[in-house]
Amino acid sequence: MNENYVERFSRRRPAPGDFHPQPNMQLAPKLELNVRIREYVKGTPIVANAPPYVSQREIPTSDEISVPESEEAYEIPLNKVVGPWESKRKYLSDHYALLREDAVTPLRNVVSELKAEPYILEQDSAENSFIYEKVFIVGLTFAHSGVAAKVTFSLRRSGKKIIWEQSKRLLQGTLIAVTPVQDMFKTVCKVGVVAARPLMGVNFNPPEIDIFFGGPEEIEVDPQQEWVMVESSTGYFEAYRHTLASLQKLATEPFPLAEYIVGVERDIQPPWYLKQQPFKDLSSLYPNAGRTHSHIDVLNGQWPAEPLSDLDASQSEALRRILEKELAIVQGPPGTGKTHVSVIALKVLLQNKLPRDPPIIIAAHTNHALDQLLRHIAPIEPEFVRLGGMTLDKEFIEPRTLFEVKQATKFGPVPGGMKGSAMGNMRRLIKEMQELLRPLTEGAPFSEDVFQAYGILTDEQCRLLLKGAERWVDLTLAESETAAISKWAGDELVHADRRTMPEDFGFDFEEMDLEFEQLKELEAEGKINSDDEHEGLRGERIMFNEPWTGSERSGKSKDKLESLLGMKDLWQVPAGTRGALYRYMQQQVKEALVKKMRFLVKEYDKQATDLKIGKWELDTNFLRSSNIIGCTTTGLSKYRGLLQSLKPKIVLIEEAAETLEAYVTAACFDTLEHLILVGDHQQLRGHCNEKELEGKPWFLDVSMFERLVRNQVGFTELTRQRRMHPEIRRGLMPIYPNLEDHSSVLAREPVPGMGDVRTFFFHHQWPEDTDDLMSKINRTEAVTIVGFFNYLVMNGLTTKEITVLTFYNGQRKLILSGLRSHPNLQGEIFKVVTVDSYQGEENAVVLLSLVRSNQYNNIGFLSVANRVCVALSRARRGFYIFGNARNLCKESLLWFKLVEAMRQNPRRVGYQLPLTCQKHGVTMMVKDPDGFNNDAGGCDKECRDELPCGHACVLKCHPFPHEKVICRQRCGRELQCGHACTEICHVDCKCPCDRKGRNPPIRPPIEFEPPHRPRNMNTSPAHRRPGTQGSPTKTPRTSPTKAPAVSPTSHLSPSPVRQHSQDVVNVSPTAQGFRDFAAGGYIRADAAAIEAAAQERLRRLDEENAAFLFGDDDPPVDTALASRTNELKLTGSRQAVDGTVRNTYEGVFTLPKAGESSSKQGPSLLD
Repeated sequence: MNENYVERFSRRRPAPGDFHPQPNMQLAPKLELNVRIREYVKGTPIVANAPPYVSQREIPTSDEISVPESEEAYEIPLNKVVGPWESKRKYLSDHYALLREDAVTPLRNVVSELKAEPYILEQDSAENSFIYEKVFIVGLTFAHSGVAAKVTFSLRRSGKKIIWEQSKRLLQGTLIAVTPVQDMFKTVCKVGVVAARPLMGVNFNPPEIDIFFGGPEEIEVDPQQEWVMVESSTGYFEAYRHTLASLQKLATEPFPLAEYIVGVERDIQPPWYLKQQPFKDLSSLYPNAGRTHSHIDVLNGQWPAEPLSDLDASQSEALRRILEKELAIVQGPPGTGKTHVSVIALKVLLQNKLPRDPPIIIAAHTNHALDQLLRHIAPIEPEFVRLGGMTLDKEFIEPRTLFEVKQATKFGPVPGGMKGSAMGNMRRLIKEMQELLRPLTEGAPFSEDVFQAYGILTDEQCRLLLKGAERWVDLTLAESETAAISKWAGDELVHADRRTMPEDFGFDFEEMDLEFEQLKELEAEGKINSDDEHEGLRGERIMFNEPWTGSERSGKSKDKLESLLGMKDLWQVPAGTRGALYRYMQQQVKEALVKKMRFLVKEYDKQATDLKIGKWELDTNFLRSSNIIGCTTTGLSKYRGLLQSLKPKIVLIEEAAETLEAYVTAACFDTLEHLILVGDHQQLRGHCNEKELEGKPWFLDVSMFERLVRNQVGFTELTRQRRMHPEIRRGLMPIYPNLEDHSSVLAREPVPGMGDVRTFFFHHQWPEDTDDLMSKINRTEAVTIVGFFNYLVMNGLTTKEITVLTFYNGQRKLILSGLRSHPNLQGEIFKVVTVDSYQGEENAVVLLSLVRSNQYNNIGFLSVANRVCVALSRARRGFYIFGNARNLCKESLLWFKLVEAMRQNPRRVGYQLPLTCQKHGVTMMVKDPDGFNNDAGGCDKECRDELPCGHACVLKCHPFPHEKVICRQRCGRELQCGHACTEICHVDCKCPCDRKGRNPPIRPPIEFEPPHRPRNMNTSPAHRRPGTQGSPTKTPRTSPTKAPAVSPTSHLSPSPVRQHSQDVVNVSPTAQGFRDFAAGGYIRADAAAIEAAAQERLRRLDEENAAFLFGDDDPPVDTALASRTNELKLTGSRQAVDGTVRNTYEGVFTLPKAGESSSKQGPSLLD
């Protein structure tokens, strides 16, 4: 073939919507056809003795969802967690059945509930149902992945306004069921999945989404049919469907490593590729040894004797297991560096990878964990490729997604690929379907030609129909072909009004019931590749417009209508019956139309499958040259055909103990030689939709990792942790008795404000409660945690250094609301999460809210050891527990052992939380939320230290520096003009006089800034500090704005921006008193000095006003005013504390206008 094939084809004229390459793009590798992809997707014919599940379709059938009440209960197989399985066939079939049951049960329960109670509201549902009524099909989208129906719906039964940006409703990939409104799942149940949920669509009124029906035989196109649609809020089918399909494929493929996975053999052999070439280059493990370790026989005990510099003994053992065993299992307790060991092992594997070797596949349970692992790998292998575009790391990971890699490359079609032919066939089928559906899009009644085309009317009936129409009105032939039916039906033709109408029920917005991080994880699993449809479907669309139907007034039976339809001349049909007959004929057309449509959709789906093959044939050219490919465990199944085409030998799975077994089984590609499982079965298990399948007797939540470890298949446990201070680690001794401390954790800094108390179990008996969503909460405990959180922040921790954990989502929302409303914590971002979403994370300080406290000693989720293990192992420097220790000890042996451990020296359990003042070393014991009322963060002593401005600090003891305190006392500093500043201290100095005008200008009251956290407190301005000049600064004026409400005792400010004051005049004692109160007041010791300064300021103002009015230096005044000055009369005087006398005069004068004298007189008081 021509070597310029790629370049020649890449310069073709771009089609609409094609990506236009930029000049700096790289040229793609030479494109080759990989036939393994179509072999995988097309599959081999199902043999006669294949198990029944192999032929089941991906999307459940209506029989699986809508089970008749008369049907007897069926048996669900058990997950055998002890001992070997009988056979590979039994292993795969039972896991398929268990996983299928977990995927289908939530929706089945919802359908059963609605069948029993058709008019139930969501708030009354016991099955967590989401119910949508007035559902109408308004159009179709011909997407690359299939034909999707666009539907509108009503949210009346939800009882609330939905915040779609943060809602888990109708996520892409969610399993849904629809039924005609008149049936309500009694006989009809159609199953599908959400194809797309663009935010623009769901924010319409009425909202709209796209759905895929379960199969071509179920598709519907009648725009006048009203449906009811349901989904379960607890299940997410997209995470299951690809794994189920992978198990079906494995039934017809070789199953590598089955002797360990199925047979539970304990003697694990080396990988086949290592047996072929046991000599490996280990120089990357010993960087200081040069090339002396570049040719080591790892199978025959030739490992170097010297220890690895940055690995402890257990990590070194784990590394050897990873490199030497074809099934390598490494258990890593919290903080023991299991990810670090994985990266070191990958470094060695990459160093010994030959150019012809396939990529190494790495996977993790979540997108977040995958991105963390890839960030560790990036320094040693920057050219990795990530499958799936749902990453939050825009800097390092997103540029290495497959989509971005292809976007940056110039490429043409794959020689012999299926993409081109599939696209051509799909365009042809789209035109056929558009023409077929034309009667539903024209907005007019069906014409006689439509009825004739579908065999509803004969040629003679159409001829007589047209002839009769011509007698009634003079129409041209073209007009009569579209109007004859309308003229025949007359008034019996009516508007259908079958659509979802805009609604406004006045509902309140919903309260969030899902953590945002969990929602994003769900969305990430549901999205397709970034280069496929993700938020909205791409493809041609048609919108239905069929507003007409026939009247139902006649009530004729089907047999009667059939006989009327057999009449030769339809004009002989009684006028009152024509509406019912038109409706009957209309329905006959739709039934024939949908039958043809289903045939075309079936052909379209075949072409969509070929298009998927064609896309993968292109993608494999970009992946085969990569050394590492990353994806989630769901992605292992979703892209299994693409990955298997690369013939991978090595697969590494992080968080393997948190992944259901079937997801790991899907990673057993037919060419797999080396499987590495890294995790910890003592922490979180896999998640099941159906809680009954967790634990006895089904054990679906037990991972392959845990099953093999408990069956004593060889594994290595890491034993030295590098995260927790020893005082925190001792709480894990009941779970990890062999866990040791690395020397680095001994140097962990103490928690400021807590002295040497790094852990504490604050015991209380405050009763729990239940919120509107039936989640457990404890209000008093939440308020206490908010107060303690603020105390830690005041003592120097940032909000990013503190995580609040809880086992209940209701408590999470309650604590988060309290933190956001706290005056000292405004504008901050908080980490308040449930334990289940914090696996693999850590922070400096962790506060754990246990919530449960009741007279029945019911502890709920707190009895699950795996969850408790995660909660106890997230903190590095400080860990503080809030809960009812007595209840826990009564109901759980694990909690009893934990409390016993914390009671040992040093004792860290009690009714009062010990706080330590950083300044005075005083220990304060807090027993309830009121103990945190002093939000300054110190003890009860008054500070009285000197501020940078020279005033005494009026706060109580506080740990933060005085530069962060905003002084709100009166300034009183003498200005250059000789006057005393009358402003609040932290405001710029301003002179109270104005020599350019007759009177001092009036200004509004001083505004104040809201209180805030101490670390953002701005320092006193330079012109306030001792030794600096106190003259007014020349700064631009800003119009005062309304200030938020503030605490009278707060002296904290969040912003470094000063609010510039304007000149002020004397105010009344009442107003001045209010200002003093709003500014925080002043202490008694300064009262005399401040009063004296105020009297001196008033005396000077008196002299200046008198001089201004009567002095010799004043501008000349008119004679009328001068003649009245002698008439001024002394009306009173007052002696100030400094001995000065202040006089009050009364007189009559006239203030002249500019350039003229005044004769008008008026009374005035001169003060």
